[in-house]
Amino acid sequence: MSRYPETELAPVVVQAQPDVEADPPAELNRDELFVYPWMGVVANLPTELKDGKYIGESGSKLRDQFIRQGFNPVKVQPLWNCRGHSGFAIVISNKDWPGFHNPMSFEKFFEADHHGKRDWYAKKHYETSLYGWVARDDDYDAGNIVAEHLRKNGDLKTTADIF
Repeated sequence: MSRYPETELAPVVVQAQPDVEADPPAELNRDELFVYPWMGVVANLPTELKDGKYIGESGSKLRDQFIRQGFNPVKVQPLWNCRGHSGFAIVISNKDWPGFHNPMSFEKFFEADHHGKRDWYAKKHYETSLYGWVARDDDYDAGNIVAEHLRKNGDLKTTADIF
């Protein structure tokens, strides 16, 4: 059973990364706090109840789909709790500058389709589409399963701290 139809994520054209690591763009807010290593959040992953637990597609299938879209995650880790799959996953990227560019492109892709973080929190009735964004300090400090994972596996840093 395919949980992520190809139509969920439209094709995206992404330029090839240069061999030489570039400096961060000057317009980037160098004081903004991001979760490092670079991580993204995916919300509204399809789940179904089976034998008393919620189940969902594996992270590797979603990772492969994001790779086909040009976002190049290292790993996608679905988040589980005592009831099963939470419907959230963390997208982990490389720690270098191109690794930062990929989740930022990922975030812009979702925002362009009104499926970014603001859209996720503004909606009361979610359709079947995925929502995605780059993990920042508010995600890290939230009292939920996403924040728990981010605190266990990352730190808050500015781009100035890293580059």
